[in-house]
Amino acid sequence: MEYSSVERVYIWLDSFPLSDGAKRRLIEECESAVQLVQNFARFKPIFSSFKEQDAALFERMQAALSGKEYYQKTVADLQSRKIVPIPVGNPYYPREWEELPDKPLVLYAQGNLDLLKGKKFAVCGSRRTPPAALKLTEKIAEELRLAFTVITGFSDGADVAALTGAIKGGGSAVCLLAGGFSFIPQTDTLLLEKVKERGLFLSPHRPEVPCRTFSYEYRNKLLAALCEGVLVTGADEKSGALISAKYAEKFGKKVFAFPYSPSAAMGVGCNKLIKSGGYLTETAADIFAAFGIKAESEKPRETLSGTEEQVMLVLREGTNLHVAELAEKTGVPIYKLAAILSSLEIKGYVVRVGGNAYAAV
Repeated sequence: MEYSSVERVYIWLDSFPLSDGAKRRLIEECESAVQLVQNFARFKPIFSSFKEQDAALFERMQAALSGKEYYQKTVADLQSRKIVPIPVGNPYYPREWEELPDKPLVLYAQGNLDLLKGKKFAVCGSRRTPPAALKLTEKIAEELRLAFTVITGFSDGADVAALTGAIKGGGSAVCLLAGGFSFIPQTDTLLLEKVKERGLFLSPHRPEVPCRTFSYEYRNKLLAALCEGVLVTGADEKSGALISAKYAEKFGKKVFAFPYSPSAAMGVGCNKLIKSGGYLTETAADIFAAFGIKAESEKPRETLSGTEEQVMLVLREGTNLHVAELAEKTGVPIYKLAAILSSLEIKGYVVRVGGNAYAAV
């Protein structure tokens, strides 16, 4: 990728471990980014107002301007890891971030950059999202890709379910990280490779920057700004997923949430969102309808037998039901229920939630 002189300055500046606020102040102190490097020596007094460890960087930064070697090495190191820097002003830089006062100077990407150009829909939720909700998340993400590029994080739970569904059948997804590429969680290496192959990883941080407590709120803010709408699939009262919803509302985006039983702790946040005007969401069709999109699932659900429908009627009325409870409520012997539930699980109607209990999807 070819970069303009201004874009090269942003890549050079972002390669140093200054705080984002310090970098923005340096740029604000001059008329242009190019003038920053042309007159860098006169900015030395400003460094005294930065954190103590940042002040020592001045000499290193000035030395890096003595030739092209530092910049070339910086870009080459990124390219060796198949990481593409996308500075502010680059054609691939998200237009949705242009008006953000705290937008990252450089976005780091790995994968299919063209996914940045289309409409994106965010899916998020707690790491402790219940199994039935995770199964539904996966199914909805698979269908959402008919109209959107699904974007999420890479944490266990809802993020992984959304990515799994989105890349099914050769689909793609965008994963926005809270830290740099050196800190991508390695808990699901197979999924990691599939997303690298078919989708796009993004980070607003240099590769060596770790995930910090405040990084997640910043990531969630960027996520909300980047998408057309946000679906929250599981959230307790203080879930980080609610931060994405908060920023989505602030940016005028549509917010969607799964409905939960009043007694479900992991649904308290979702139910609050619905009460405050969020869209109650049970299928991808609920999301499409809110956007006026007509989109049909590529894989319609298989029809059910009479006995299967009888079991589903009972499951839809409750939450998680043990096989013994199902047998009592449906009148179907336990020895027959095993085969029926197995069939329903294969067809995508139910999910096993542990302890020989099942829930409708």
